[in-house]
Amino acid sequence: MNIEILKDILDFTNDKQNTIVYFLEPHIQKQLLNYYYYDKSNDDIFIDQHIILIKKNNLHIEDKGIIISLNRNKIGLSINDLYNKYYDMNNYYIFIKNRNKKTSERELMESLLKNL
Repeated sequence: MNIEILKDILDFTNDKQNTIVYFLEPHIQKQLLNYYYYDKSNDDIFIDQHIILIKKNNLHIEDKGIIISLNRNKIGLSINDLYNKYYDMNNYYIFIKNRNKKTSERELMESLLKNL
């Protein structure tokens, strides 16, 4: 059954990340320390970002890995460099890892565009 448990609560709040994290189990909260909530309307998502998928209907971690493909509402993850899995983005809360250093050319180009 695909019922989004927090749908009504998230419609009323402005801070979706803290609201979602509040309802997660403590061991899942610890895993999300360096991650931020991906909101389609405000953020961009790119290949080679670290990601954690939280299932909307039970608030458990479905998987975590590195994004290898983005196609409409499907996201492909590389799991521990062993295998790839594909998920429907509409069924998950997506958390993306913060990056503190600019290691990729994509991030360098993003920062240049913002400065122009």
